[in-house]
Amino acid sequence: MAELRKRGLRTGVICSTPFEKLGQAQAKVFGAPDLPLVMIQHPLGGIQMDEVRARAQQALPKVIALVETALKGKS
Repeated sequence: MAELRKRGLRTGVICSTPFEKLGQAQAKVFGAPDLPLVMIQHPLGGIQMDEVRARAQQALPKVIALVETALKGKS
């Protein structure tokens, strides 16, 4: 994602809460410190499908906001 971001594409990463600092650090290391992280509740593995849906519903408004921001930037 960092490479895409550096090339001018609007990108973001969905990341679970324990990995937020790691995601921020990796974004900086790879030259994209402004890479948006869409945070979701941890864990994602080993949970029931209704819990996965809840995580997706939690992330959806943030993802939509990123897309809307990207579309505004292209006009």
